[in-house]
Amino acid sequence: MQKYISARMIVLGHCNQAAQMASRKTKAPPKDKREAIVDTMLDLVVERGFHDSPMSLLAKRSGASAGVIYHYFASKDEVIHAVYLHVKSIKLQFLLEGYSGDPSIEQAYLQLFMKVYNFYRTHLRETQFLDLYENSTFCSKAAAEEAASADPIIANFMKAFRAKKDGGILKDLPTEAIHEFSFGVARQLAKKETAIAPAMLKKIAIASWTAIVAE
Repeated sequence: MQKYISARMIVLGHCNQAAQMASRKTKAPPKDKREAIVDTMLDLVVERGFHDSPMSLLAKRSGASAGVIYHYFASKDEVIHAVYLHVKSIKLQFLLEGYSGDPSIEQAYLQLFMKVYNFYRTHLRETQFLDLYENSTFCSKAAAEEAASADPIIANFMKAFRAKKDGGILKDLPTEAIHEFSFGVARQLAKKETAIAPAMLKKIAIASWTAIVAE
C-alpha cells in the first residue's frame, strides 16, 4: 500500500491530506458561498502567503460573514486543506482531459509528462499555491485513504509505476529521485520563461522515461 501511495504522489504531488476535513456539516448555506470562500483563500495565499491571509480578510474579500465561513470550516487550517483538495482536483481533471483508449504504460507516461508540463505552464495560480503548500507545515504525506479513491485511470497507471522488484517497471531508486527524473522535470521546465515546442517536449519525455525504467 505504501509503495502504491508513493507512486501516486509522484504524479499528483507529494502532499496528501485526509479529504474528510473538507466538509463536516450537514445543513449548509448555498453551495456558491463555500466555493467563493475556497477560491478567495486561493487568491489570498498566492498573493500574500499563508500567514498574511487572516480569516478577517477572507471574510471581507469573499463576501461571506465569519459565521458562514465557520459553518463550513472549523478553522483556517481546514480552509487551506479545502483549497489544496480543490487545486488537486483541477489538476487531476486537466491530466485526464482528452484521455482515450488504453495506451501502453510508456505511451500513458509520455502523455502524462506532457500534460503535467502544460498544467504548470497554464495554471499559474494553482502552481504557485502548490509550491507554497507542499513546502509548508500544512502538508502531510499521511492519508492512505486517497489511494483507495484514486481515479481508475490513474490507479491503473500506478500499478506499474513502482520499482521492478515490487512488481512494477521502475528502477530501484528513492521516490524522490524518481520524481525528479520524471514529472519533476516537467514541472521545473514549465516554470522557465521560454516555452518548449511540443516535438522537443516529447523528446524530453522519452529521455525521462528511459532514465527511470528498469532494464
